[in-house]
Amino acid sequence: MRAKRIRTVHIVFFIYCAVMLMLLFFRDPYDRAIPYWEQIKSNHNLIPFATIRVQLRCLSSESAVLRRYGYSNFFGNIILFIPLGFLLPWVFPKLRRSWKTLLATAAVITLVEILQLFTLRGYADIDDLMLNLSGAAIGYCLYWICHKKRKKAKQ
Repeated sequence: MRAKRIRTVHIVFFIYCAVMLMLLFFRDPYDRAIPYWEQIKSNHNLIPFATIRVQLRCLSSESAVLRRYGYSNFFGNIILFIPLGFLLPWVFPKLRRSWKTLLATAAVITLVEILQLFTLRGYADIDDLMLNLSGAAIGYCLYWICHKKRKKAKQ
């Protein structure tokens, strides 16, 4: 029974990773008819909370389009990474400590942001890193709760 559960978690993790790769990289690159390095210069934000402030303003906008943008970007960046924080410690037992899970997640998110910057398939943003990491932390908390309940049930 245990082996089947482990395989199921691995399959779920693989599907999650495949979906995330599709969402993050399988879209048309930005093409602004300007040289590549000029696009790189304008395709990132390294100022913490700059994008988050914009998204929060959009959430309170009277425009339904801006509110949808604010919700999808702000909460989407959190929600999409909850499964990563939940699944990593299950799939990789060495990542069962919170700091290890969050460090591994930060490394993955940083790599994704760098790849988005240089492939022009997204916008590299420090705020995305912070929101994604928040989602992973929520996921890890859910993992920890489930892990504690499983341990208690076995006793």
